[in-house]
Amino acid sequence: MRDLSVLDDSLRGKVRGNPVGVSLFYSEIPEEYQKKKVVPCSIVRHAMDKGEVVSFDKHHHDCTTGVYTAGVHEGTEEIRSGQYLAVNIPVYTDEAAEKIKSGDYILPQDTVVGIGAAPILDVPESVDIDWIVVVCNPHWANFIGGARTVIDGTPPRGACGSSFCSDLFATPWHDDNVVITPGDLGGRMNNRLKPEEMFVVIPSKYLDSLLTIMTSIPDARAVLEATKPKDSDYWKKRERAKQAKKQIDQSTGDDSFDSKVSMNWSAEAKAMISKAPTGIVEMAINNVEDFARDNGIYEIDEEVVLDQMKSVGMDPKMLS
Repeated sequence: MRDLSVLDDSLRGKVRGNPVGVSLFYSEIPEEYQKKKVVPCSIVRHAMDKGEVVSFDKHHHDCTTGVYTAGVHEGTEEIRSGQYLAVNIPVYTDEAAEKIKSGDYILPQDTVVGIGAAPILDVPESVDIDWIVVVCNPHWANFIGGARTVIDGTPPRGACGSSFCSDLFATPWHDDNVVITPGDLGGRMNNRLKPEEMFVVIPSKYLDSLLTIMTSIPDARAVLEATKPKDSDYWKKRERAKQAKKQIDQSTGDDSFDSKVSMNWSAEAKAMISKAPTGIVEMAINNVEDFARDNGIYEIDEEVVLDQMKSVGMDPKMLS
């Protein structure tokens, strides 16, 4: 995929700032990429939040561990051996500290001369994007993280415990797989993540399927109903909803919002639930109405919608 404008549009409002294209430079860093003396993993934030086209190399960085992990600097003995972890973080054994700074957790030395990041729409035509990285909440990470799964059934790699530099620069190169990660303390701090945010890294070969995920409309009701046994309370609730719908005026047409509800909804509540993804609006309506009936509520306002979302662990910001 080279025309990334549609993908960029599909991710807007679901991820923070710009989706970021990460590029590995094997011989030289293109002049469009400003060499910055920054912590390597923070190039995500510079591209995501500031719209900058940036890079780091052996001579332009502010974290020796980061450039060692990215394979552009030999590091120090205590970094290569992991002793800076074992000595300063008592829970680390020598074996664990050394392993986390070797093998699949780093790019081999001299693989690249530098690494760059840019908003995907600002990546120069002459530069290949090796993978993109986005910051989002767990709800959208679930969808975005399936970019490979929907092709061959391989789940994304869930990373936790390694450095974010490993997750960003080494793991996608070794695994050629999607990575979902909360990031480590430094990676979250340097990219200023909020508590509810996490990273998703998607190799370029899976961007076409990511676009399909973000732009297609699933039949969420059919998927849900395929999981329900015949004796599930779900069917009783559906029948109750059908009977209630027969008692309301549907004069505004079968495709209207009112044709999908069986209770009175405030205008504000309608506007809020209508912001749900197209494929799940009707299911969301039914879930809210079931919640209301179970709690002896007979009119739906914004507070009821929010309470229902919170009751199932959903982030109300999804509908903001």
